[in-house]
Amino acid sequence: MRKLRVGVQLIIWRERALKELPRVLDEVASIGYEGVEAGMRILSHYPNYKELFESRGLVLSGLHQGIQNEKKVKDALEMLKVMDAHYLIISGGRADSKSGYLKIARTLEDIGKLAKEYDVKVCYHNHYWEIENDGLGIKTIIENTDPELVYLCMDTYWVKYGGMDPVSFMEENLDRIVYLHLKDGTEEDFKRRSFCELGYGIIDFKSIINLAKKGNVEWIVVEQDFTKREPRESMRISREYLKREFGL
Repeated sequence: MRKLRVGVQLIIWRERALKELPRVLDEVASIGYEGVEAGMRILSHYPNYKELFESRGLVLSGLHQGIQNEKKVKDALEMLKVMDAHYLIISGGRADSKSGYLKIARTLEDIGKLAKEYDVKVCYHNHYWEIENDGLGIKTIIENTDPELVYLCMDTYWVKYGGMDPVSFMEENLDRIVYLHLKDGTEEDFKRRSFCELGYGIIDFKSIINLAKKGNVEWIVVEQDFTKREPRESMRISREYLKREFGL
C-alpha cells in the first residue's frame, strides 16, 4: 500500500497566514504536519518563503489557486519548481450548463499541458456545485479531460454536501484522485454549511483512507475552512485523530 503524507491547508488561519506566516508555520510544525498547502498570495508576501519552510522541516504539498487566475499559472508553476513541489490545485470552476463546464474542462487541459512540462500535476478541487445535479459539473470535467493532464483533488465535505457519497465517488474515480482534502462535518454542520475537526463528524474516513492507500493519492491535506477554536487547536485535534486511528 502507498504511504500517505499528511499536510494542512492554511485557510483556517485566515489573514494570520498572510501577516504572520513564520509563526503559523511554527504552529504547523509543532503539531506534526509534514506539508503545507497555500496560495501564491501568501508565499509571495515573503521573499524567503523557501527558507521559512526548510528551516522548520516543512514542504509545500501544493499551491491552490482559482481557475479565474489562469494568467498566473506560469508564476505558480515557477514557485512550485523553486519548492520542488508537484501539485497545483485548481478550484472555483462554476457553470450553469454542460457547455459551461466543457469550457472549464478545456481551460484545465490547457493548464495541464503547461504543468506537465514542470512535472506538476493539475488537480481539480471540487466544491458542492460541481457535485449537484447528479454530478453534472464534475462528470463533464472528468469525461472531457485527458487523465494524464487533469487529476482530481477530492474534497470529502463538499462531495457529501453536493449530494454524493464520498466513498462511492472515490471508488468510481480512484485512478484520477491523487490528492485529498479531508474535511468533516456533523449532521448539523451540513445543514448550516459549517465544519468540525476530523473524527467529530459523519464522514467515513476509514474507508476513504483505505482507498487512498490503494490508489494514487500522495497527499492527504486537512482543510477546515473556519473554526470556533484556536486554529492550532483544531488542527492538533485532526492531526492526532489521523495518528490514533490510522497511524498516519
